Amino acid sequence: MKIEILCTGDEVLSGKIINSNYSFMSSKLEEVGLNVIWGTTVGDNKEDLLKAFDLASERADAVIVNGGLGPTVDDLSQEVAAIASGNELELRTDWLAIMEKFFIKRGRVMTENNKKQAMLPKTSELINNPIGTACGFAVNIKKARFFFTPGVPRELFLMLENEIIPRLLSMSGENIVTKLKTFHSYGIGESRADSLLKDVVELAPDKNVKLGFQAHFPQLETKLFIRASSADEIEKNLIPVENEVRKVLGNYIFTEDKDTLEESIIRALSKSNQTLSIAEFLTQGNVTSRLAGADKKGENLKFSVNSNNIETLTKNLEIDSDIEKSLTLNEKIAENCRLSYSTDLALSVLINYLDNNEADTYITLSLNGKLISRTGKFIGDEYRVTLGSAEMALDCLRRYLSNLPFDEKSDFER
Repeated sequence: MKIEILCTGDEVLSGKIINSNYSFMSSKLEEVGLNVIWGTTVGDNKEDLLKAFDLASERADAVIVNGGLGPTVDDLSQEVAAIASGNELELRTDWLAIMEKFFIKRGRVMTENNKKQAMLPKTSELINNPIGTACGFAVNIKKARFFFTPGVPRELFLMLENEIIPRLLSMSGENIVTKLKTFHSYGIGESRADSLLKDVVELAPDKNVKLGFQAHFPQLETKLFIRASSADEIEKNLIPVENEVRKVLGNYIFTEDKDTLEESIIRALSKSNQTLSIAEFLTQGNVTSRLAGADKKGENLKFSVNSNNIETLTKNLEIDSDIEKSLTLNEKIAENCRLSYSTDLALSVLINYLDNNEADTYITLSLNGKLISRTGKFIGDEYRVTLGSAEMALDCLRRYLSNLPFDEKSDFER
């Protein structure tokens, strides 16, 4: 089945907005064995959109149109879809009622132009949007089935997985089962992982497992994708491959599938009934913010202190401010943080910028009567150093809680 993704909007075409929606859709479709053959971007112009719809309808079996479903005059998808499909627009009272409840629930007044979002081509199929006012819809244009989706990323993501992909799989007519297995790791780069795992798919008896990587610094996602005729066939082929991935990547893997590093840490702290406090210097609070998102009730993460001013940070923890930035200072910060906030553990992260775009990051874990430390050595701009330091600190904490080596060298260090 040939699929095209057609993204609309002047801001996307001009580059003012990065078209992350396209990459998300294309990768999600690939994960379930649906390949995108064409990708098109069109501005908010009726004639250009009509030409793009017409061209896509001749070369693709299915087209996903993203954007142009809002209430303003430059949102043209419904109108152009009606023209291209030979339909008139009609008011869908069922969606209008849903929109009205949406506004009432939020204490807002629905303006007249919002009704435009409930105007759809007559023969179209309404596709539910559970978290927004722009419903999706599907309509035939020539030989192709067009699926219209909102441009708001979180609305699109939900609709794509819950509504669009199941319809596309049904359209494909293939009696297949698919599965995507993912491994999330820190400390190993894409090229080294690829080299180590280059022959891993040969372990699948039917040779039907596909290996892929997605690097998003400082993490690496290793993906195994399989299409088969049954769940039993998937299990037979996937299990030996995924076991080998676990063996080869070893301690670098911190979670699998939809689990996250921070969730695994909070889960481990909860299981061992331990509390944590955090001190951060020049990290922009990244360590705390990530763990706080996984511990919304604050049952394990009890306190944190974050500052870009070392004198303020040390004064807050009753430490002599004349001590130079060093691992020794960081260990003192970690110890005083644990004692000050009466937690079982304290994690301190201190970034020390050097010359030539380099930095040393001191990471210390304080527990009763013991300090565990390491120094991460980074090179790059502030963004890379900050992100890498926070990730290393979280991984060090994960390693301690999992009884793994605290200071295993990362590919991202100089």
